[in-house]
Amino acid sequence: MKAIIASAGVALLFVLSSSGIAQTVLKKEPMMMNRGTVVLVDDRSCPKGHIKQVTAQGATGSIDSPYGAVTKKCIQAASTKQ
Repeated sequence: MKAIIASAGVALLFVLSSSGIAQTVLKKEPMMMNRGTVVLVDDRSCPKGHIKQVTAQGATGSIDSPYGAVTKKCIQAASTKQ
């Protein structure tokens, strides 16, 4: 339970701080995300020069994903874009 509260706190902090120009990169995926939230995760699961983009879609209301579907894809990291 403490881990869920801590993850929610980190996600809330990220959402509040994401209004700036630079976007924070997390070391691991948050356990829960609000609908429409997009986070960048550097967990070394993508090829070199790429970073994982995790997006929370609309809530489905199902038991398996009560907070909505999550899509993950590797995108080119901003520092390597030309």
